[in-house]
Amino acid sequence: MATLVRLTQEQIEQLLDDADDMERALKDMHEELITLGVPNDTATRFSKLHDRFSGWISFLRRQRELGSEPPVS
Repeated sequence: MATLVRLTQEQIEQLLDDADDMERALKDMHEELITLGVPNDTATRFSKLHDRFSGWISFLRRQRELGSEPPVS
């Protein structure tokens, strides 16, 4: 993965750590929105945004895993 985007391993690790922090913040914010009683449509839109973010992070992590696996012969 680092070769494709020309990032160092440290930069990739930092980006993934930052993504984890953002993931936790989005989860906390979603819980807060529910507690505040925002309209269901708003909470649903936020939840979908959170899910899209989570999906992209999962995709990037999987690509990273695949890039570190030895090729199958």
